[in-house]
Amino acid sequence: MGASAQPKERVDQRRSIQTKAKILDAAEELFSLHGFSGTSLRDIHALSGVRISLCYYHFGSKEDVLQAVVDRRAQEHRQALLDSLQACLADAEQSTVSVEQLVAAYARPVIEGHLTRGEGWRNYTRLMAHLASESAHLEPRVQLNKYDPVIDAFVEQFRKRLPGSTEAQIHWGFYFLRASLINLLLDTQIVDHQSRGLCDSTDVEVVIQQAQQFFAAGFHHPVP
Repeated sequence: MGASAQPKERVDQRRSIQTKAKILDAAEELFSLHGFSGTSLRDIHALSGVRISLCYYHFGSKEDVLQAVVDRRAQEHRQALLDSLQACLADAEQSTVSVEQLVAAYARPVIEGHLTRGEGWRNYTRLMAHLASESAHLEPRVQLNKYDPVIDAFVEQFRKRLPGSTEAQIHWGFYFLRASLINLLLDTQIVDHQSRGLCDSTDVEVVIQQAQQFFAAGFHHPVP
């Protein structure tokens, strides 16, 4: 009896994992397209094909589902950003790393994660862009500050290379860099339409090159 029960337990566990994955995949896609406020548990149930009672059973509230979606990829995404920064610093002596290189070190994993790593990662990065816009209106228990150590690490490196800038000027500069990438992650394609196809917001290398030139100039010549 014990021997036959063990395989059944494994089957049940596998089904539970698969059910959770279906719920999270559907939630990730819907949250990324419609934001947290524009998505309901019934929407997630309809897209995932999983009974809404199982959504409640496995996760609870919509905020809990959101937290699980964020948690699933956050560590890997954070590490990609930190690895990019460390690679940038390792390529040259820290004193010679330029502001342009730091801009690229931050922008590249963000853009490549969105454009080159498949639909799941595209949904996740678009979701994080939505959450950056909605965070002030979300429940406090939804932890969206997981990237704070990454932001602090990059700001510290900009601070070292911009000794003539005030703390506020550095934060404003990094804010504008993040805001431009958030717009790209939302797939607005504003520049594509504005330029009537002359500019392509899906060209990773061109976007990074333009970001390097524009934001490096801004960091070096801040508003007094």
